[in-house]
Amino acid sequence: MQLKSHTMFHLLQSSRLALIVGILSFNFALTGCGQKEPTQKQAEPQNIELIAQDLVAVQSGDSVQMTAFTGTIRAVNQSSIQAQVSATATNVNAQVGDKVQKGQILLRLNNQDNAARLAQAQANKASAQAQANQAKLMMERKLRLLNQGFISKVEYEQSRVDYQAQLENARAQQANVDIALKADQDGLIKSPISGVITARQVEPGQTVAIGQTLFEIVDTNQLEIQAKVPSDMQSALSVGNQVEYQIQGNPNRLTAVISRISPIADQASRQIEFFATPKETLSSLSIGSFIDGNIMSSQKISGQIVPLDLVKNIESQPYVWIVRQNKIMKVQVELLEQRYKDNIAVVRGLETGDHVSRLEFTDADIKKTVTLDSKQK
Repeated sequence: MQLKSHTMFHLLQSSRLALIVGILSFNFALTGCGQKEPTQKQAEPQNIELIAQDLVAVQSGDSVQMTAFTGTIRAVNQSSIQAQVSATATNVNAQVGDKVQKGQILLRLNNQDNAARLAQAQANKASAQAQANQAKLMMERKLRLLNQGFISKVEYEQSRVDYQAQLENARAQQANVDIALKADQDGLIKSPISGVITARQVEPGQTVAIGQTLFEIVDTNQLEIQAKVPSDMQSALSVGNQVEYQIQGNPNRLTAVISRISPIADQASRQIEFFATPKETLSSLSIGSFIDGNIMSSQKISGQIVPLDLVKNIESQPYVWIVRQNKIMKVQVELLEQRYKDNIAVVRGLETGDHVSRLEFTDADIKKTVTLDSKQK
């Protein structure tokens, strides 16, 4: 009887232990399931909902190779007027900003010495001319006497030689008159071209020296671009090539056409000078202004066209946020051309069917699925 009771006791203890182990195993299983289920939910990517207006379809286009340059605006026709004689300025008839015509008197110089020399030369010429006329009459008279047999031929020849000498003397005196007249006229300063006075460096009563600059004149009706590019970029230079430029302080983008190219490079700077004719009318205030521009090559490069303001980090490594096969992607692109006026960029690195996003994302959004909300218009 005691042996039977002892056996029953062991059976009860074993059943209780098995029950406890089963309960603990079940709890561990539940705990494991509870931890695994949230992990699977975190790994599952979230969808990003966009509307059609958030995306811009990528289109194919062409890019023109550009060569950057700097230069200035200058007048095609300009003149610097210097004094040809030493004299005192009496009448100054032009101010800075005045429009003048070719041949207009700008300044009178009081050169009395030259005026006196002119008067003396004219008197000497008159005397020599009178002597030549008298010698001519004497020669003609002796010719008649020779024909009548009253004088010898030697006497006539002597009169003819005397007339030739007096005639040459008169011509020499005329040359002296021309020289004196030129010196006298140098005291009358006239404008060599039609244009605008940009500088005046003489005042009434001032004594000027030979070679001193008196006026600067420019023709504002004809302006051009003067610029240089390094000799290793000479392939971009061709007469007729288009130029896009911007005048310092003026936000407008202007255009021009290359008209002239220097045949040689500068020996010191190794740069080639060229000139371009602006297509737009420029103000005279633009003369002397600095410009930045690009020479547009005739060769075109194919690329993709996207809005310029959607290209990020333009200065170093440009990229765009796109939707490709319904996934968000961050793609680096090669920037071929920037058209600020039209907000257009020509790039390389995108594929047909890509859509550029107007919205900016983060790296955590890469490869997330995009869905379009059809309810939005």
